[in-house]
This record gives sequence, C-alpha cells and structure tokens, in this order.
Amino acid sequence: MRRTTMLAAVLILAAPALVLSGTYQWRDDAGTVHFTDDSERIPDRYLKRAQEVDSAGAAKPAATAPKQDAPVAPAAKGVGAAPEGDVTSAQRTRLTAELARLRGGLEGKKKELQRLHHKWMVAKGRTPTLDEAKEFQKELAERKTSDKQNPYISKNSALSSSGAARAAYYKKLVEVREDDARVQQLERELEALK
Repeated sequence: MRRTTMLAAVLILAAPALVLSGTYQWRDDAGTVHFTDDSERIPDRYLKRAQEVDSAGAAKPAATAPKQDAPVAPAAKGVGAAPEGDVTSAQRTRLTAELARLRGGLEGKKKELQRLHHKWMVAKGRTPTLDEAKEFQKELAERKTSDKQNPYISKNSALSSSGAARAAYYKKLVEVREDDARVQQLERELEALK
C-alpha cells in the first residue's frame, strides 16, 4: 500500500513535466503538417520552419539548434571579416563625426571663455593704464610695492575678490586647449586616411 501511494505521488508530480514537454510542428514542401515531441526528429531542412506548439495551441519558433554531423572548421584568417575599405570608411565616418561634435562644442566653449574673462575683469575691478602697469611691474621687481598699490585690484571694496572668477576662467581655458589639441589630432588622422 505504501509503495502504491508513493508511485501515485511520483506520477502525479511527473505528469506536468510530461504534459509540458514540447510538441513541434512543421509543414513540408508538399504542404503536409507534421508533429513530433522530439526536436531531434525534425529534418534539417525544416528546422527553420518548425514551431513549438504549447498547450494553449499557440505556435512559436522552435528553440532548437541545427544538428551538426561534423564539426565546423574555423574560418580562415580574413574570411568573413569586413574588407579593408569598409574598415577605413567606418573609421573615417567615426572620426568625422567626433570632429564635427568637437568643433560645434568648441564654439560654445570659446564664447563661455570670453564671458568668464569679462566676469574676471569686472570682479577684478579695473584695468590699469599702460603707465600704471609698467610702474607696478617696476616696483614689483624692486620689491617696493604691496597689494594695496596693485593697480589691478579694485580699491572700492576690501571684500572684492576675483579668485573664483579667475579659477573658472582658467578651468575653461584648459578645456578649450584640450579640445583644440584633439581637433588638430583628428584632422591629422583624417588626413592620413585619405
């Protein structure tokens, strides 16, 4: 009795697996529809047409790989690879797109650089005359000057500081120089591909 109960339990638990096993259908060249529950029994030439039919009756493509009787030899070097002209063309296209993107962004960065320079000069307070600048440089070389006599610093406010504006200007200047260098490099690479 115990064995019978155990066997019945195993069959009940295994039944869904048996029911859910895949059923495949395909139509041959004559139009005849064939069914099988073993994907290995599908003829090779009909593998692409075979569909798995689930319990609801909806068909979906079979998830089987084509059978291979013999191992496939590795492709020879260069076979299947893109021709040299296609690689060069793709590289030229990529470089041209990057160059256009950099040039477009560089215009905006140069305008921003001018704006930051103006902001720095305004924060600094004033632009000295040529004579004031020469006098300050002379006194600076002789160590006879201090920050109070610096003609570039605004004398209007003790709290005026152009440090943040100057830092922003130099940060943007570095970006512009890096982009200029990359543009020149891309132009040389494109010239070499011609």
